[in-house]
Amino acid sequence: MQLVKKFQERLRMSADEFLWAVSLVPQERLFLAPRQDKWPVARLLFHLSLYEKTIALPTMRQWSGGAKPIVGTQEEDEARENQAWNEGQGHEIAAMSEEFKARRVEQITLLAELTDERLQERLPVLWGERSLQWVLTKTYQHTLEHTDEVLRAYLWWK
Repeated sequence: MQLVKKFQERLRMSADEFLWAVSLVPQERLFLAPRQDKWPVARLLFHLSLYEKTIALPTMRQWSGGAKPIVGTQEEDEARENQAWNEGQGHEIAAMSEEFKARRVEQITLLAELTDERLQERLPVLWGERSLQWVLTKTYQHTLEHTDEVLRAYLWWK
C-alpha cells in the first residue's frame, strides 16, 4: 500500500498546487491569453477539468472493472473540447475548480480500493498497454505541466 499512498498524496498535492496557482492570477486576467500562443488560465482549468472527467478517471476505473473510455482521435477530441470552450459551456472559475477537485477526490478514493500490486498490472488503455502506475504518473505529469503554465502566466505576464 506504500505506492498507493504515494500516488494518493501526489494526486492530492498536484491538484492543490494547480488550484493555488490559478488563485494567484488576478480575476481580470483569468480569461485573457498571457501571450499570443498560450491559453488563458481559465482555458487551462477548463482543459484539465475535462481531462480528469473524460480521460483520467475513466481510465483509472478500468482497474476496477470499468470499460475503456470511448474517445476519438486526438484531433477529434481537441475539436470537441475547443467547441465546448468556444460555446461557453462551464466557464465559471469556481464551478470548474470544484469539478476538478471532485474528480481528484474520486481518483484518490478509487486508489484506496487497490493494492500496490494492482498498480503494476498492465491493461490496454488510450496510450497502449500500460500499468496503472504509468497512468497515474501521466495524470500527475499533466497536472504539473499545466501548473507550470499557470505560474508562468502569473509571473511573466506580457
